[in-house]
Amino acid sequence: MLLKCSCCLMEDISMLKVKKCLIFFSIAVLLLCGCSADMPEITINDYIVKLSTGADGEYMLSGGDIGITDGQVRLLLESVRSGYESALTSSIWNMEVNNVPFGEYIDNLVLDMSLRLVLVNMLAKEKHIELSEQERSACEHKAEAYYLEYAGDIDYINKDELNDLFIMMQLSDKVYDELTRDVDTQISMDEARIIKIQYIYEAASDDSDGQQEKLEKAAAEYEEGADFAALAVKYSDSAEYSAEIGRGELEKSFEEAAFNLDSGQISDIVNCDNGSYLIYCIDDNVAGRSESQAESIIQRRKSEMFDEYLGEFSKGVSLLLDERAWEKLVSNNSSNQ
Repeated sequence: MLLKCSCCLMEDISMLKVKKCLIFFSIAVLLLCGCSADMPEITINDYIVKLSTGADGEYMLSGGDIGITDGQVRLLLESVRSGYESALTSSIWNMEVNNVPFGEYIDNLVLDMSLRLVLVNMLAKEKHIELSEQERSACEHKAEAYYLEYAGDIDYINKDELNDLFIMMQLSDKVYDELTRDVDTQISMDEARIIKIQYIYEAASDDSDGQQEKLEKAAAEYEEGADFAALAVKYSDSAEYSAEIGRGELEKSFEEAAFNLDSGQISDIVNCDNGSYLIYCIDDNVAGRSESQAESIIQRRKSEMFDEYLGEFSKGVSLLLDERAWEKLVSNNSSNQ
């Protein structure tokens, strides 16, 4: 039982080093797509974008006069796949994520990336955000260096396509930075606290008579002097029983109870959507962690602000996907795993 309510595999991997062009692909562009009207819908990470299928000859995926080619999408797909395999070994292809084969999960992730990349570049055009000559030149140098290093592996994409992809990525980062420039960066010391806790978890039960029985026994034994960690091993329905947490990461009722504890205190029984908890606070302010936590909070605020911009922009936007080209691409890559 994971303590975080909706732990996403992408979050777990984001700190791992992956190779090739992913090192240039900012997490800033991997945000939401909004909604429009009169076209079929696809859902992307809880957001909806209207998408039609067909081919315009030049692009695999396009919106207006902005698009991404077959070769560019293939580079993203191969980079993501090789990056995950490098980080987690080839055994990942035998795994599933939410009952979806891992290979299919990666394919959907790359399609999400491609959609967002096109959408954010469309937003850049509407907002009149452009790269400077110096920024474009830097992209060209990066693309040239990348092409020289991996030329033998990426014969399916030409230099111009590679350069355009790097420019699209850099422009996406710039759009994110420009539109989130005014975010509130004031973080209180209390808000930036990281606390270290132990917890005992009891899963929700249909039997109301037996509900929280384990937690009540654990609480009674703790009052009699038992060690909390030993009680967690004895009673918890989760193999994990310790964590360092910050604000905004967990269900509200759990967070409020945990952050109201001083070091050495134990909570009352806390009811959450997935069950109930007893929480013991080991350290109510872990030294040396507040600065990084404050930065995480600022980044979360920026993401939320950017979500609003992109979500509003997405209303009425139409994207076109060459579905046959996409299916051919993922099929060929899957056969090479």
